[in-house]
Amino acid sequence: MKQQIVKKETLKKQVYEYLREEIITGGFAPGERLVEEKIAKQIQVSRSPIREAICMLEKEGLVTVNKGGGVAVFSPDIENFQYLYECRVVLEPLAAYYAAQRITKNQIEDLRRQLIGIDAQPLGLKEILEMNTKFHEGIVEASRNPFLIRMIEQIRGINSLYRIAILKQNMLRMKSAIQEHIQIFEAIERGDADKARECMEKIHEQFLLSTRA
Repeated sequence: MKQQIVKKETLKKQVYEYLREEIITGGFAPGERLVEEKIAKQIQVSRSPIREAICMLEKEGLVTVNKGGGVAVFSPDIENFQYLYECRVVLEPLAAYYAAQRITKNQIEDLRRQLIGIDAQPLGLKEILEMNTKFHEGIVEASRNPFLIRMIEQIRGINSLYRIAILKQNMLRMKSAIQEHIQIFEAIERGDADKARECMEKIHEQFLLSTRA
């Protein structure tokens, strides 16, 4: 895995965004050590911006730093996940409700592509998580409510870590969720705000229940 960082923004921000995306899509697994030297070689930067990015990730709760300086991806606790998901089960249905009223044609096509990608071929956990994340992000963005977008963004990273841990234990739940995602998309596409919210509530409630099984 080799990625060239293009110096458009500060290196710290670019490295932070790269590491964050890898963490929340499963590129780095929960509990996995982050080795500065290895990352520096992969993305071709010095270790200084990596250390700065790790500090940002630590504040966000995505990594833990032990007393010896070792860094690892946060390993989630399933019980605490339920409290976090109780927030998401309220916020994302609200985003779906407004997305059904405000989504653009281009955004609809973007969502369609994510669904086709998820359902078209056998994919690994990382690929499915990436597409699933983009699908949900697309709906949130389509709500065009900056305050709602910001609130969901604040919990997205840590929520993704919990989601990865649970899906690894319950792959059947991931497969059954595809049809539910299609129902959300169809409701948004036809502008049925109430149905979009209802379908989004259902997918989150079912997922939450699956953690208690």
